Amino acid sequence: MKRYLLMVSVVVVIACLLAPAYDARGQAKTIRLWSDQSEPWQQDVIKEMIQDFQSSHPGVKVEVEYIGWKDRQAKMTAALAAQDVPEVALLSSQYATSLPAQGALESLDDVMKELGGPDAFFGASLSLASYQGHFYSLPYSTLPVVMWYRKDRFQEVNLKIPETLEDFYKAAKLLHEKGGGKYFGLGTAYGRTEWTDETFSALALWPMGGNVFDKDMKVAFDSSVTAKALAYYKSLHPFTPTGSETWGYAETMQSFVSGSCAMTIYFGRTLKNLEQYNPDLLPKTGAFLPPKDKFQRTTNPPQSIGVFKKSKYPNEGKEFLKYFLTGKYYNKFLWSTPGHNVPTLKAKSNEWRQHELLKKYPDILDVLLKACDKEIGFSPTKPPGNPVASPYWQAIRGSNVVPDAVQKVTLKNEDPKKVAEWADIEIKKIIEKVKL
Repeated sequence: MKRYLLMVSVVVVIACLLAPAYDARGQAKTIRLWSDQSEPWQQDVIKEMIQDFQSSHPGVKVEVEYIGWKDRQAKMTAALAAQDVPEVALLSSQYATSLPAQGALESLDDVMKELGGPDAFFGASLSLASYQGHFYSLPYSTLPVVMWYRKDRFQEVNLKIPETLEDFYKAAKLLHEKGGGKYFGLGTAYGRTEWTDETFSALALWPMGGNVFDKDMKVAFDSSVTAKALAYYKSLHPFTPTGSETWGYAETMQSFVSGSCAMTIYFGRTLKNLEQYNPDLLPKTGAFLPPKDKFQRTTNPPQSIGVFKKSKYPNEGKEFLKYFLTGKYYNKFLWSTPGHNVPTLKAKSNEWRQHELLKKYPDILDVLLKACDKEIGFSPTKPPGNPVASPYWQAIRGSNVVPDAVQKVTLKNEDPKKVAEWADIEIKKIIEKVKL
């Protein structure tokens, strides 16, 4: 009898484990996924991924909503205020740091353990994953930013790849003069967007050793280095196309893909867009790391995936998160923009390198991977010299105070020293207001 009862208990347990994940009313559990990765080919892969996940998880339905880059801040703020959050979200770097501080994300310590612990990831990719000793998001890729250049334009003027900021200025000027209005020397952003924050950091502030926070995480934007960086970034503006003062992400990439600029700073996404929209330029395209001054540094923010604590079905959200990172569509998703999303899981790396476009342009791939070096590539949320990521970056970047500083100097001809002082005060006001 005891043996019979034991067998019945085992069967019941197994049946429960295998039972479809319906809710108390017998209806399928619908989990929501927010994605800021919304290129058409990315959407195609996510659609396949969701279909495959649903087939292996009866009773769970996944609904995806694509969030525009410009709409992320307002959307996230409204969702948190209304406590109407999705189960899963793909998180850019500022949210990976600010949301745990607000208590908005579910702990993923158990998932990290299942995946093999931190050693299963490339070390630099985990820079934003932990908060107060716990993991609240996990990186699914890093996004190296490099300089894209026209090899044929360089050859026309016998120009070597610039290594220093001084060389870079001279190269942009020479190329611009050679273009004579047919093409511009440089494509970089001066718009009131977070991308201007990143390009200013990679091309001026970080190479000179400047930063928003010092090593003690105190605001340190008011410095002679910041003033010098603002002045230098302004000096590059004459070599950019008319309208660069409104540019964000898309316009910067398009400046190179369209052939209108001889050099452009952007993510690895450029490779896919060239193949898609202007394949004749691919053989003429090369890449190099942003120039150095005291340091050679660029932006390479980890892109993370997290589960919201107050969502309706956080446990099912975790299941989807694990499937996203380990399933057969992981590299296919990264391949949707080959070179843009570099894998974070060591177990997926060798397979990722086998994409035909990456194998076809090994020199470009080498530069993208160099930008992933932990001494070169940094997230804007955890810049070089900062021991931890500031939870205030979501608010700081959302305010556009750094792009405003760039515009004050570049477009309004204000004194860089006074602008650095102004921005420093504004950043301190933001931190005081948020009070995390």
